[in-house]
Amino acid sequence: MELFDAENILAGFLIFTRVAGMIMTAPFFSSAAFPARIKLFFALITSVMLFPVIPAQNTELSVESGMVSLAVVILIEVLTGVVLGLVGQLIFAGLEIAGRLISLKIALAFADVVDTMTQDQSTLVSNLFSMLAVLVFLAIDGDKIYIDALVKSYQVVPISEGTVSVAGPAMLDMATWLFVIGVQIASPFLIVLFLLDLSLAIFARIMPQANIMFIALPLKIGTGVILLLLITPYFPAAFELIFQRLFDFLLLIIELMGA
Repeated sequence: MELFDAENILAGFLIFTRVAGMIMTAPFFSSAAFPARIKLFFALITSVMLFPVIPAQNTELSVESGMVSLAVVILIEVLTGVVLGLVGQLIFAGLEIAGRLISLKIALAFADVVDTMTQDQSTLVSNLFSMLAVLVFLAIDGDKIYIDALVKSYQVVPISEGTVSVAGPAMLDMATWLFVIGVQIASPFLIVLFLLDLSLAIFARIMPQANIMFIALPLKIGTGVILLLLITPYFPAAFELIFQRLFDFLLLIIELMGA
């Protein structure tokens, strides 16, 4: 079989569609800091490197297949890559929820900045968590984990045979975990600020003539900043424990789509 014959070109393109779907949605790879052309070029280079080790040439789809069949297979491959990428985004969404909860409790929710990952408006604490999460993600070789999961997906989910529909319920189950992540990360702030609100409520009942709103705002901000200074050194270890489940989630999704 010639390297540049029609069958190999079709197989290479189908590999590229799944890789591009993952690159465009996976954490770090999908960062808005990278132009779309850079992402597509990286997906192309990755596809070329994976071509010799992926049994894509054995796919039953041929160039004689109709346009509808080709379009369906391309859509399946793109969605397979997108599902793999969204698994990691769910974890980052949990950290985003934690940051927004903390910002809300320490009265900093109104101070929005541009998130370096998504280029969208985000709170100060959420932006801090996003940057820390990316650093931890790279420190534990999260990018390599995704590449390994991508190669594994071709072994379990052959081209044109992915059952993307079964990934929906599993993704919903994983989505419930992001709320758990958010509450767990924000729990020290929620507890301390709840006790502070309770103390301020008691103080307001004891001294009704005091302007409690004028006192509460700087007190909440100061308490929140002190808590951030005390707890931030422990966040990388907590994020690492969270990311350790990422590969398990990826394997679960891959096995479900290949069943």
